[in-house]
Amino acid sequence: MRSAKRLAILLAATTLTLLLLVPVLALGDIYLPATVTSFNQAYRGPSGYWGDCGMGTNGCQDTIEIAGCLITSFSMVLDYYDVSLSIPREYSCTATARTGMDPGILNDWLKTHGGYGKCGNDIGSCCLEWTHLPPQISVTQYVNHSESGVDSTAQRTIDSALKRGYPVISGVHWGSHCHGSTAQTEDCHWVVITGKKGSTYTIIDPYNYDTTDPRGVRTTLDRGTFGAYTIDRYVVVKGIVPLSPLAGLRLSVSFDPSGTLRTGAAQVRSISISGGSDMPVLLYIRVVDPHGAVRYAYYGSDSTLHYTKEKHSLYAEPRSFSDGTYVLNESSTAGEDAGRWTWEAWAEEPGNSGRPYGYAVSSYTISAGSSGATNGIAIALTLAIFIASLIYVSMLLRTGN
Repeated sequence: MRSAKRLAILLAATTLTLLLLVPVLALGDIYLPATVTSFNQAYRGPSGYWGDCGMGTNGCQDTIEIAGCLITSFSMVLDYYDVSLSIPREYSCTATARTGMDPGILNDWLKTHGGYGKCGNDIGSCCLEWTHLPPQISVTQYVNHSESGVDSTAQRTIDSALKRGYPVISGVHWGSHCHGSTAQTEDCHWVVITGKKGSTYTIIDPYNYDTTDPRGVRTTLDRGTFGAYTIDRYVVVKGIVPLSPLAGLRLSVSFDPSGTLRTGAAQVRSISISGGSDMPVLLYIRVVDPHGAVRYAYYGSDSTLHYTKEKHSLYAEPRSFSDGTYVLNESSTAGEDAGRWTWEAWAEEPGNSGRPYGYAVSSYTISAGSSGATNGIAIALTLAIFIASLIYVSMLLRTGN
């Protein structure tokens, strides 16, 4: 009997613990405030730039394509912080003066600023000197102590950095060792952590097999170019956090008429936009019916509003919007169930899917039985008129006699 009671208490305690953990496990996704530009270390333009450019100094035999994942990751983060470097013609991989930020520019800058040092028995100075990065950023290194995931300390550190707008560059591995020609087991590759989605992290993998594409691969930690990645070392990179061009965007959804409506009433639905920019965005309208079913509104080829269960932007392609009010549709509420109908609106950057800007919500209510009540009144009125008519005719007949 005591054992049964103890088991019941244990089960109750376990259930309570899980219930307490649910809010922690569902804290939501994390996004950086602006999009991180992606670069492909293997990109080779018409002249071979930048993948064919030699890395390091003192006879280093590496190229950006072969060993440039770390500097390519740093070039993405530097561009995120709007850091621009100038390379004179005589120090340029292309023999032309260049200004801006990409893996080739950063590589040339590091060569002339003590950015490469000796690593192991490699020929030349091929390894990044962490203390010789451009001064517009600062870095702090950490280690993940979990062999198969992310330990709690690493998770807190990474999440905190992302919430403050700081990207994280991470060394990763995906097998027992890096590759066939080395016994190295950690930091086999480097990626940029740009956010958190569910239980995994969103990343930009700097290695894209398509050497004609200058962009890296936007994916998640468990779906890297080479496999499911495990974090080894990770580096929080701090700088002046940028604001998205959409940071000031404001949206609002309105209905005319609003409030409580009867079934079948005509209604105009509109969206107002202000504080945006000329930047093209994906606009989303999500409709939640009184039963909690979710539908996304979108314009079909017939230019009328359609609804789908799958996430779908209002327009198929990104669009720029001037400040103003736009009519979504003019429709009848006929067929809409009684209860509250909620419309949500937000915008997303085409290259940063999942990060909402200008979120707005509005609702109206379809009155339960309003249509039936109206019909009942009409029937009662008709019946009253009919009875009054009969009485009137009866009185006339009596008068005639």
